[in-house]
Amino acid sequence: MCSLRIWLVVVCALSSAAAGAATPTAKPSGSFGTRAQLRECLDLDDALKVRTRALESTAAAINGKIAANEAESGRLADMKKALDRSDKAAIAAFNQAAVAHNQHAQQVDEEASTAEAARTRLADDKAEMDQRCGGFTYRPTDIDAVDKERKKAAAVAGTASAP
Repeated sequence: MCSLRIWLVVVCALSSAAAGAATPTAKPSGSFGTRAQLRECLDLDDALKVRTRALESTAAAINGKIAANEAESGRLADMKKALDRSDKAAIAAFNQAAVAHNQHAQQVDEEASTAEAARTRLADDKAEMDQRCGGFTYRPTDIDAVDKERKKAAAVAGTASAP
């Protein structure tokens, strides 16, 4: 029985060593990044922030449309309650309003699906950036130098865009 335990421990140790040898070595966490890598990571971060703000404004617009559709749905329900079932013109008007409401709802659903796909792409891109940039540590001198470069470039861009 004791020898069986030893073999089990040996087999587990060998399989762990084999699995460890089979996995590729990851770059060490905490290594120093270059200024070029810092610039690239900061630019990626800026681009992701712009996309995030755009998605937030899109979500706000979609939420406004959803609220408008819910109000329109309430008006249709009231219209249906008050509908004179013997008046063909009133029935036609209600049906036309219902078709328009359904088109509005379908449009909002499509916009929401597009926004959700964009949000998923953004999340994937953020995870990729974290994977690419998250393991670096930057020297304070590199951070200061790149920060000065970015401020200078922003000032030049601000002056160039001003009339």
